[in-house]
Amino acid sequence: MMPDLVAPTKIVRDYLNYSPVWKDFLGQGGFVEGDIVVAGPFKAGSMWIQRIVQQILSDARKKDDRLFETTPWLDSSWGNHTRMLSVLRQRRTSGYQRIIKSHLPADALPIAAEARYIFVGRNGKDVGVSFHDYLSKFSASTIEDINRIYATWSAHPTPLVIPHYAQQFFGLWLDTNGYGCCDIFDIMSSWWKLKDTPNVLLIHYQNLTEDLPEQIKRVADFLSVDLDSTRMNAIVQNCSFGRVSGRVEKTAVVGAERISSTNRIPGDHARRPFGAELPPPLIERFDRIAVQKLGTECAQWLEAGRND
Repeated sequence: MMPDLVAPTKIVRDYLNYSPVWKDFLGQGGFVEGDIVVAGPFKAGSMWIQRIVQQILSDARKKDDRLFETTPWLDSSWGNHTRMLSVLRQRRTSGYQRIIKSHLPADALPIAAEARYIFVGRNGKDVGVSFHDYLSKFSASTIEDINRIYATWSAHPTPLVIPHYAQQFFGLWLDTNGYGCCDIFDIMSSWWKLKDTPNVLLIHYQNLTEDLPEQIKRVADFLSVDLDSTRMNAIVQNCSFGRVSGRVEKTAVVGAERISSTNRIPGDHARRPFGAELPPPLIERFDRIAVQKLGTECAQWLEAGRND
């Protein structure tokens, strides 16, 4: 039996993440029964899971909601925390089942017995290349906002600069524990430790692409929602890769004004192999570090999923 609340044991403040906002969330009442947190590294598929959860909870009725308005990325460093907290407070008062997005390691989040946590992982090489593409498409004003906010609290306010080439970014990302944005090994290892906790579910991006209905059923079972065949078919259709990627402007978890191109999901490389952009030495170095930091079993799951 898990305690009612496991408090965060670390603080994460970097270019993109701001974990202290969870203290404010707890201060306004915290979690209630049925709250859902969707977590994972950047570009691992969290938006896809948000969409699936939204569809499950709404009987497949909502098709084009802007996810960043209804399922906020609360711990964004440059998000409007006051507004997001207000939205979450209002949804709690109105009786809505709340969905909150996070890119934090589990030990930087409050883990509450009332809430359910869905972690989505993805092959780390794909994450790194896709993350570079995602950051490269941030508008100039967004990068300015990120750097301005970072400078207000950092003792060494070095501006975030995105290298032009994915290979260069990937090497820096590996050498600097996430380039001040997303330490995939820290995030993965922290959630892996909770994989057997009753209110934590691990989903892998590869499994979503190979058998979407099976993974939707896993999520529904985890949320104690029984899906008949009609609802399942509708959810599969509404959550297909093509449908989600084709509605990025309406479903993206940041406003379209934050990115310089909205013709597809920023940074999505689902149809392009990472090997096309990463040379063998970088791939080998990533794989070696993954085993060192995660252990063989966890590194294998991060690579290709399954084990569900």
